Amino acid sequence: MASGYYTILGSLPHLPHFEMAERLPLTRLRLEQRISMLEAEEAKQLYLAEDLISQRKAVASQRTYADMAKRFRKGMAEITQPVLRSYVEDRIDQMTVLAALRLRREGRDLSKGGVNWGLGRRVRYIESHWNDPDFRLTSNYPWLPEARNLLEADDARGLDRFLLNINWQALGWIADREPLGFGGVVAFLFKWDILNAWLVRNAERATQKFKELMGEVKHGQ
Repeated sequence: MASGYYTILGSLPHLPHFEMAERLPLTRLRLEQRISMLEAEEAKQLYLAEDLISQRKAVASQRTYADMAKRFRKGMAEITQPVLRSYVEDRIDQMTVLAALRLRREGRDLSKGGVNWGLGRRVRYIESHWNDPDFRLTSNYPWLPEARNLLEADDARGLDRFLLNINWQALGWIADREPLGFGGVVAFLFKWDILNAWLVRNAERATQKFKELMGEVKHGQ
């Protein structure tokens, strides 16, 4: 499949850093056409990973815990490509850590366990270190203290930008290790996802800002 990766990656445009982009350099349709050039099993695993961690499909709030847990178990049972599996596990852990920070800020105490709230490898460890500011996980996740500070400061946009940058960098490392392999395809897909999510959110913010300005104008008349 090595030559196939060359063909796919050679046909993909450069992705600018999400904060520097004004538009997507490739449509979703065109991206899926490129992915269809992969072997069927690899494409299937990519889409399973997307369903678990994609910014574009971030609808976890609309799913029950049982549904999310079922999707997680099914996805992780079928995602066997090492580079993809590792990235998915890291992203699931990131989401679980952030969920724990938010729940603790809301006054929840999960130190006794027995509550369904997170997925992945860190759930029980977090519960057993609930009262530590960073759950004793800073050696695993150096970004955690800054994420906690932004959350506590109610800086939602800053936290969003910070975490997207963390994930962008991780994908950059994957691409550097496998620039002409499956890792390069993984990196492109999820960088595209980050870029798309950022542009959508900026558009939504711009629309909301315009509505607020129009409201101020109307009230000032």
